[in-house]
Amino acid sequence: MTRPGAAAAELLRMLGTKRATVLYPVEKIDVPAGFRGRIEIHDDLCIGCSKCSIVCPSTAIEMVMDKEKRKIKFSGKELSRERHPKVNLLSCIRCGECEEACPTNPKAIILTTRFSGASLERELIVVPTVP
Repeated sequence: MTRPGAAAAELLRMLGTKRATVLYPVEKIDVPAGFRGRIEIHDDLCIGCSKCSIVCPSTAIEMVMDKEKRKIKFSGKELSRERHPKVNLLSCIRCGECEEACPTNPKAIILTTRFSGASLERELIVVPTVP
């Protein structure tokens, strides 16, 4: 049982101390090397090979049809891409298998050092970013 006025006494005691939390996202947090954060897809590098969706253990990556065929350069050849990956962000477990399977260099799909954040949107997705 707490004594009367204990909460007020604790509040007054804590007013003069340094805060224990970080004001994220206002203050940036240093992340360790190898941190696997939010997934990012670079549309100009993706060749539509589907390897990322095949190796995804949580089936968070789905290949969807492009509105129009895109011409992508890969290994000195020009390819006609018909599909691109769409990632369900809340299903992604940040394992990095998609990044390892991606045959492009630099990688078309990467795990960034940005935090994913939370959302109430059940169908939150990541679509390719166009430069």
